[in-house]
Order: sequence, then C-alpha cells, then structure tokens
Amino acid sequence: MTNGDESRFLADAYRGVATLSGKGIPHARAVAQILRENGSDDATQVVGLLHDVLEDTPRTAADIRAAFGTDVAEKVAVLSDDRSVKRYAQRKRLLRSRIAAAGSPVVDVSLADKIATLRHALETGTPVSSPHLAHYRATLRLAQAADAAPALCGQLEALLDRVSHQVART
Repeated sequence: MTNGDESRFLADAYRGVATLSGKGIPHARAVAQILRENGSDDATQVVGLLHDVLEDTPRTAADIRAAFGTDVAEKVAVLSDDRSVKRYAQRKRLLRSRIAAAGSPVVDVSLADKIATLRHALETGTPVSSPHLAHYRATLRLAQAADAAPALCGQLEALLDRVSHQVART
C-alpha cells in the first residue's frame, strides 16, 4: 500500500471494538497481504484492508468515502452484509449476488477474505461451521464461473479441501 493512512484509519475504526479471534485488524491485514501476494493493485489492497469496517465498527460508508474516495467506499459497501436480512443463508446469497455483479476486484477481496479466515482456522484449530463452509464453497463456485482470480480460487479450493478433511476426521 502506498501510505499509512489506511492503517491509521483501521486502527481508529477498531479502537475499543471487541472482535473474535481471527477477526479485526489482524484479519484485515491478512486479507490485504493475500491480495498483495497475488498481485492486486494498491486500491484493491485498501478495499481488502477495510472490507469488514462497516460490519464490525461504528464507521460508515461516508467515513470511508471521505478518507479514500467513492470507489473504495462503494466496494467496501458491496462486501458488507445487509444486517436487515436476519437469516444467514439468505443474507449470504444476497451478498454473493452483489459481489458477482460487482466483479473483479470485489470478487478477489471476497476470496482473500475466505482464504485468510480458513488459514487462521487451520492454524489455530478453530472449527468452521457448516453454513460458513457452504457460503465459502458457493463463493468459490461464483468466482470460478466468472473465471475470476484463478490463483485465489486455487488457494481457496485447497483450503476448503483441507478443512473438509479435518472436519471429516473429527
């Protein structure tokens, strides 16, 4: 990334916010790092860094827009759950449809998000719920159907296989 504004914004946004293990700032940094390692541009890495801010913190899309511009704010908003939809499966279907409509690089950030989450789960032995795994697989199928980010798709597919084998053994 080009400067420290993103890190300062992220630190300020999460100040005083309780997050689960594997979420929050460490997760945001892991997503941005995966995008960097896979050749994403700086703007996509910023979206990756901020992708959970609207869901996890008091920050708004207007705050992101003021700090990083309309394009970044709109992409972060697309990647954010609509909390007015109460049923998990329905909420995630809606999220995937918005991500598919937005295309790359939003799809890339979504894939990197799942890769970071699964890596953390495998490293810490944290179980991943069946609904989450179903959502991750559906996201992978969406990306594959769009021929999006083959390297990220390959990484996610390999991690899903590893997690599935781990679940099968328990």
